Amino acid sequence: MEQFQGGYRFSPTEEELINDHLMRKVLGYTDHCIVPELEDFYAWDPWDLPRVHQEISNVPSDGWDWYFLCPSPYLAQNSERIKRKTSSGNWKITSQRDEIKTRDTRVLIGSKRILTFYKNRVKTGWILHEYHLNHKLLDGYSSTLQIPYVLCRLKRKPGESFDISPSFEGGESSVTDDTPIAAEHESTEDTDQESSYQATLESLSQIELVDDNHPNYYSHYSYAPQPYVYGDNQGNDFFNP
Repeated sequence: MEQFQGGYRFSPTEEELINDHLMRKVLGYTDHCIVPELEDFYAWDPWDLPRVHQEISNVPSDGWDWYFLCPSPYLAQNSERIKRKTSSGNWKITSQRDEIKTRDTRVLIGSKRILTFYKNRVKTGWILHEYHLNHKLLDGYSSTLQIPYVLCRLKRKPGESFDISPSFEGGESSVTDDTPIAAEHESTEDTDQESSYQATLESLSQIELVDDNHPNYYSHYSYAPQPYVYGDNQGNDFFNP
């Protein structure tokens, strides 16, 4: 993939992603495919993927969007379960499936799922858009689950850092995105939060409480109300000194 000059970006529409890239990949037209293919996409932590993208496409890793073609991640041919767990966390679906239609004819050409990466049960700023083809447009495929490729768009929210230690060690993981996280992780997290909260309370100085005996503001002459005294002429002395 050639490096773009300053001011130029690879910014395709969703219709172009499906028709011009994913569809061509599934049909075998890969002569001019500029979206790199990564076989083990879901095994990598998201902060490692920009570096991987740069290595296989020769495009600088700084930016906000990275595109990958990857083999269908379904565990079985007729199963909707997808293995999306890495060594540091997992991708969680955060939206309903959105339909992608052509702009002019409004033909349904595919769908999109939005996922968010959670590291140690904490939500991060890494987002994934997962694009799937409509199997009815292809001969020989009776289900979307049978289509051999999906297109993934990795996004980094502003403020999300790249400076996270790489954690990819290779190998396969048998855990899927719907596998519950171990209970001991949750209990350890709750214990740490409670200990931190208790330490914070102990570090605070004691607050002196004010009792019900409020100060008497009339004890000082400046607060005591003064009667309004008129002169002999009921106030006329102010005008006739």
